Amino acid sequence: MNTMTYEILSLAATALAVARLTRLVNRDVLLEKPRAKVLTWLTQRDRTMLAYLLVCPWCLSMYLGAAGAAAWWAWGGTRTYLCVTAALAFSYLTGILASKESE
Repeated sequence: MNTMTYEILSLAATALAVARLTRLVNRDVLLEKPRAKVLTWLTQRDRTMLAYLLVCPWCLSMYLGAAGAAAWWAWGGTRTYLCVTAALAFSYLTGILASKESE
């Protein structure tokens, strides 16, 4: 695989990984209790704008996207990075496809 193809694949996996992480932090039941505790803690300290960032997928994805871009820049050329982001990308795509299936 040539370098350009690998970089595009790595960048695409990063984008899908950011989408998966955004959903994980923002909506998934798996992190419901920690998310509720953080939201309560932030709200009690009058940090409602920070709390809003956790419940707004557009806002959260911007910050996770910036972190994903920085991670891609630093490690995007490594197999380990591609493996981790591909796993998150596969999870995201599978979730989307599963939600579209009719039982």
